[in-house]
Amino acid sequence: MKKIFLIAGEESGDIHASNMIRQLRKLADFSLYGTGGTRLKELGQEQFFNISDMTIIGFNEVVHKLPFIIEMFSILKKKLLEIKPDLVLLVDYPGFNLRFANFAKRNGFKVAYYIAPQVWAWHYSRVYKMKRTIDRLYCILPFEEDLFKQEGINAIYVGNPIIDNIKLKIESMESFYEIFGLYKNKKTIGLLPGSRRKEVEGNIEIFYKSSYLLKDRYNFVMAQADSVKDEWFGALPAHIKVIKSYNYDIMKHSDILWCCSGTATLEAAYLGTPPIIVYKVPYFTEIVGRYFLRIKRIGLPNIILNKTIFPELINKEFNPENIVKWTEIILEQMDIYSKELSIINDLFAGKDPSLTVAQDIHKNFF
Repeated sequence: MKKIFLIAGEESGDIHASNMIRQLRKLADFSLYGTGGTRLKELGQEQFFNISDMTIIGFNEVVHKLPFIIEMFSILKKKLLEIKPDLVLLVDYPGFNLRFANFAKRNGFKVAYYIAPQVWAWHYSRVYKMKRTIDRLYCILPFEEDLFKQEGINAIYVGNPIIDNIKLKIESMESFYEIFGLYKNKKTIGLLPGSRRKEVEGNIEIFYKSSYLLKDRYNFVMAQADSVKDEWFGALPAHIKVIKSYNYDIMKHSDILWCCSGTATLEAAYLGTPPIIVYKVPYFTEIVGRYFLRIKRIGLPNIILNKTIFPELINKEFNPENIVKWTEIILEQMDIYSKELSIINDLFAGKDPSLTVAQDIHKNFF
């Protein structure tokens, strides 16, 4: 029986990897080892570390967890040499996984990497290490395949795993309005303040102030991610409806979105709703980011289109005046934005990344 040593280090990695492993189990029998979360464990992974201990956010946490990271790296190296898998499959988590890829390759193992590191944004020098250590690289953004191939890396664009996760509970806008008691003669603005406490608390004050300027003309619905606690919203204005566990329906059935920068902006664009992309970071982080980042845009829809179509309001530019201005511009010129949204949809629609990766692994490594 074949053996796979898989390292996922975050919640998203556990989700994407488990979707793919489920497809691969339909094609072949294999033993699964490594690190992950509950989803991979349910699929039979023998886990040496859980993502609950592995998730690291920010430089301070890297320093705090450094002894644990060093110990984990040492234990996983020993396990790899004991198990001698047919494939080392690394999922995202680039700070750790690229170093592990180097060790695995030096010891003669085949290495595949799912969800290519975003070297186009920063750390471009990583491509030279990737060329030496990765046998197959699975890209989830359409422009990445050519970028990596130009550097001599065996890369393939497989589609984006957000497609696996998007599930609508309400099919029509009419039903959406009826279920949540929205005014049918008003357009709807959807608010997506983020899923982490600092994101939410940093965004909602400006969202609230902006909404007061438009509250007589629009419905307002705010998505509450499962990880977000009620108290993070503070004093909620009466004209905003908070809706939990219907994020994708809010994205689909709103006319426009005020959206925290991240994967949600791409999900919104794929679903056909234009986002105003907002982001608040500490001043020092902004200065450092502007120095190190290789790209001028932060919104994934804009990065994919290679032009700033959807407004990006960062720090000082993220204010009620700009929010209102861009809301009115977009809604007045929706035909222009709809064309750009359809381009993004075409790049992802019809692709099944989990199945594609599973089939490719089966073909090339089994």
